[in-house]
Amino acid sequence: MDCLQQALLEKYCGYGFLADKEGNPILMSLLGNMDVEGLLKCVQSRDYIKYSLAAIERGLELCRERAKVTGRPFEQMMLVFDLDHITSAHYSCKRFASSFTTLVLLFQEHYPLVLKKILIIRAPEMARLAFHSMTPFLSDSICRLIEMPSEEDWQNALTKHVSLDAWPVHWGGRLVDDNGDPKCPSKIRYGLGPVPDNFFVDSDKAMLDYDQLTTVYAGDKHLIEIKAKKNTRISWQYMTEEDDIGFAVYHDSTMKATNLTEMENIYPYIRLECSQVPITGSITCEQAGRYIIEFDNYYSWFSAKQLRYNIDIDEE
Repeated sequence: MDCLQQALLEKYCGYGFLADKEGNPILMSLLGNMDVEGLLKCVQSRDYIKYSLAAIERGLELCRERAKVTGRPFEQMMLVFDLDHITSAHYSCKRFASSFTTLVLLFQEHYPLVLKKILIIRAPEMARLAFHSMTPFLSDSICRLIEMPSEEDWQNALTKHVSLDAWPVHWGGRLVDDNGDPKCPSKIRYGLGPVPDNFFVDSDKAMLDYDQLTTVYAGDKHLIEIKAKKNTRISWQYMTEEDDIGFAVYHDSTMKATNLTEMENIYPYIRLECSQVPITGSITCEQAGRYIIEFDNYYSWFSAKQLRYNIDIDEE
């Protein structure tokens, strides 16, 4: 991601780290503060996901540091979602719904044993309904970790896990920053929007910058074959006129494969909403051979996707 996107994510994604009663890390996510619609008009869905996973990785580092202190093989962390200030955009914005679902699925696949508790606080009724709509995507082990106390009882739920002396006043504790700030911004980035619209990507203008236009019909894929030498750099940029699309890159060293399942997946499959902010990326070919770029709409039953893309090939 570029410097501007990094700065926007750091300013408007509220999160930080605290500790539970045992001294293990708590990742605090102020999801309700996030201007999801505005932010995802500025940054790629992929970069929001990478930024969120980087927070998990930081939590893992803190767990490893804690394990050195306790002498145990590993430690787990707790995840607290604060949904105060949540808006209808959190439920209605397709870009956010697609990105957040992808984030959850990636987390389940790659970090199944990281968490010991997920606490969702200050959740209004609409958020509870939205959460229940996500449960089919969640594993049983993750569901067992989740607790969502009532809007009136969230502070009592927190005190089961945290020491009030080490918890910010803003969330019912006794801790303040050195300057007396009850939100403890030295520990928790508040991240309250809205994001100024001068940062928004002009999607209509972006649509004009593409060499290729195709329709990927429901239940179908669009494949692009490239024969490349070693160290060739393949770059891409793409966006849809509406909704999401899947993307992956495969390598066929034999030059004989007739199916993607017979090839090596070298850029993992990811499905992102990309109608507002284009998706960009690149690989450097470590081997010569046949490369296949896949745009996937196989999962869709009814919706065709209007796809615009550029593929650049740079042979060093």
